[in-house]
Amino acid sequence: MKKVIRVALSFASLPDKELNSLAILIIACLKTNALFPNLPVAIAALQTLQTAYSNALTANDTGGVIATVAKNEARDALTVALRQTAAYVQSLAPTLTLSQVLSSGFDVVNPGGTPVPLDQPTFTLDNSSPGQLQIWLDAVTNAKAYQVQFSTAGGAWSEAGIFPNTKNVAVKNLTAGTVYAIRIRAVGGSTQYSVWSATLTLMAT
Repeated sequence: MKKVIRVALSFASLPDKELNSLAILIIACLKTNALFPNLPVAIAALQTLQTAYSNALTANDTGGVIATVAKNEARDALTVALRQTAAYVQSLAPTLTLSQVLSSGFDVVNPGGTPVPLDQPTFTLDNSSPGQLQIWLDAVTNAKAYQVQFSTAGGAWSEAGIFPNTKNVAVKNLTAGTVYAIRIRAVGGSTQYSVWSATLTLMAT
């Protein structure tokens, strides 16, 4: 008998910034995912809600009571949309494998399961395409996506994006002749994130 797969709804109680990160992940995972063709909330609408929530979080850092109320309202709207989307994924779960359900970006309930952290990602870089560094990434078991960051000359890390697979991963719009540092961590598993990969550097062409 196939094991029952239940989509976790515990995201509703996540801290503010973690909920925002999860929403970004889910959007990235569902954007081109053919397994979920009839989303109850369109990706564009979900993106709008996530952006509004992210902006409200930033405003709340320096705002007062009104900013806090606005942040809570944006959080509630995003949570409702994520619950609707989770319910849709759950409706398809009986016909999907565990890995297919996880490809939605949502976590699943795993009663009695043994926590297993994700392995540290490994990758190589290629600068043969002008203005970008292409990333050749080795898949990490149970990872739902990969978070990529870049920096220059020891500066602060910047977000390059969250990628739901190991193909077509690249950091774009780079300046030729500049050396960039890249690091990656896997998303998913019992600890939500793996440790960061070793940092690799390469000059953009």
